Amino acid sequence: MKTTLTSAFFLFVSVLPSFAQKDLPAFGKIDKADLEMQDCDFDKGAAAVVLIDWGNLYYDRGIPNVSFLNTVYEKRVRIKILKESGLSYANVSIPYYDKNNEEKIVKIDASTYNIGENGKVKTTDVTKSSIYSKSINKSYSEMIIAFPEAKVGSVIEYKYKMERRTDLHLKDWYFQGRIPVRYSEYQINIPLFYRFSLNPNIVDKIEVKEKIVADLITTNEGVLNTEVLKKNFIMRNLVGIKDEPFMGSVKDYQQRLEFQLSTIDYGGGRVLDLRTTWGDVVKDLMKDDDFGKQLEWEPKSTSAMIAEAKQIPDMESRVKFIYNFVKNSMSWDGDESIYSFGGISSAFERKTGSTGDINLLLTCLLNKAGITAYPILFSTRDNGLVKKNFPFVSQFNIVMSYVKTNNGYLVLDAADKISYYKLTPEKVVNTNGFIVQAENSRWVEILSGKAKYKVMAAVQGEINSDGIMKGNCLVNCYDYARLQRCESWQKNKEQFKEEYFTKPNTALKIEEFTVNNADADSLPLEQKVLFSSKLNSSGDYRYFNINLFSDIDRNPFVADERVSDVDFGFLQDYTIFGNYTIPADYVFDGLPENITMVMPDNSIVFSRSVMVDANLLNVRMTVEFKRSFYATASYSEFKSFYKKLLEKLNEQVVIKKKASP
Repeated sequence: MKTTLTSAFFLFVSVLPSFAQKDLPAFGKIDKADLEMQDCDFDKGAAAVVLIDWGNLYYDRGIPNVSFLNTVYEKRVRIKILKESGLSYANVSIPYYDKNNEEKIVKIDASTYNIGENGKVKTTDVTKSSIYSKSINKSYSEMIIAFPEAKVGSVIEYKYKMERRTDLHLKDWYFQGRIPVRYSEYQINIPLFYRFSLNPNIVDKIEVKEKIVADLITTNEGVLNTEVLKKNFIMRNLVGIKDEPFMGSVKDYQQRLEFQLSTIDYGGGRVLDLRTTWGDVVKDLMKDDDFGKQLEWEPKSTSAMIAEAKQIPDMESRVKFIYNFVKNSMSWDGDESIYSFGGISSAFERKTGSTGDINLLLTCLLNKAGITAYPILFSTRDNGLVKKNFPFVSQFNIVMSYVKTNNGYLVLDAADKISYYKLTPEKVVNTNGFIVQAENSRWVEILSGKAKYKVMAAVQGEINSDGIMKGNCLVNCYDYARLQRCESWQKNKEQFKEEYFTKPNTALKIEEFTVNNADADSLPLEQKVLFSSKLNSSGDYRYFNINLFSDIDRNPFVADERVSDVDFGFLQDYTIFGNYTIPADYVFDGLPENITMVMPDNSIVFSRSVMVDANLLNVRMTVEFKRSFYATASYSEFKSFYKKLLEKLNEQVVIKKKASP
């Protein structure tokens, strides 16, 4: 998605007189037509639609010795439930940063609206017992609102005020989300002595209204008479962002505004530059008790392990030893974090922790064992892209360990029980990471190296005169294919068999099925299958497909248009060998041609060779993806080639009964 709105703070698409929330229907004043609505007219089939999403940010009295001003953020949301699947939007979660009471939520109001038996609007207020706070971690909590009597056809509405003990943070605004938005407005009220830079991600039409007014602002030092910029940003009728095959984070495609305080102008030529750098971020992290200070831990309970590790002369072998120690000692609790909020010592005693606990522990132990390792910060693929020109640590959601080796580098995530230490973690491969190092912090591109998503299938089938094929297949999965399948296998073995073998090959009967090497992380995952199938027939002709167990037999790219880029995450490599014997009284009548087909930019190559010797058919097919990422702009070309690729892969072999002598 391309940004079309200028990033200069005072230049926008249009400038009109400002207005306030009074122009919207009042809280609780529901249009009966909204309750009777059965579909969203600009996004048909949506599960729910946001009717109103309104926000207002302004400043209020600060706290002595803490902040000159406090930031106050008001928000109001009204949602129409259209389908059963939309009822999840009636369970609202509002995250807030409560470390040291930095943020607090006050004055919550919420209601559910339905059409009553008398045909009038029935209002059910949300009681205090249905509104509660829940801790997420040491820094964040969430306010939960459960709406009573919410059902298909209901409208829910809530509003709240959030106060933050700082004047240095202007809250970002997301116009677009998973469900369509009919009206979204964000109003900011900023004293002119503050200067913010703006990073917009806008494609559709936006209205911007502004005016400058004289105002009295109460600070922690008294009342200040100043000029205030009032600015409204409005967008309408935004479709919901749907899941698309192999898309990155939804956040990357949401239309939004992101802000950063750059300077404070005190007048008289006194200007305070508050623009932070990544160097500032590193300094703060290294002083943080939950991050940098954890790397200073003296792990007495691991002293024997460290002594043993130091006896291993080969560096990579020593890294593997420590990595496996942490991976096997610790269990991930499901929380992705860059911090160790309770401390790595406590986490090690519990044998469980977040990614922050586990990977800061790993980094610490590597260094204690004589391996130079650094924390490396990532925003995982599903968390969204990091904006390098916005140096905020909040953009990252996970920390791993970075080790420079003689052959390159290793990126280690000991929270992942399945991955091999040499394999760059799937969730961050082909992204950028930020190495946290006191003197040499830097961005690095994290690549997959020689590792790919690699599948090799070798099929042997024998067809009898009754048109029954009996055969066997050996499927070997390497690198990221192995990783994904091992995870699926460990989660649910029956579902694994259904997903990879039964469902993609509905014409076959799976008679025996075994899996080997699931616990040998340096070996390919080996899957052996015995199968049988009755061939389709027409008169003296029979047909069979040679694209069996290949893992590339379905086309997920059938939509005419696409919003997101195609992001596979890694390169792909498929090889299918086939050896088929037909009955002596049959001959081959139609064979797929020998062919090499190449994408115009050479990024995808398909090759097939077919050889016949009497009643024996040998086939070799390969598909190689030389890129992991295809931009939306090239989707039409990519889609067209992928369709032809699947058609070629699934071409059938035709055999015919010999004529009687």
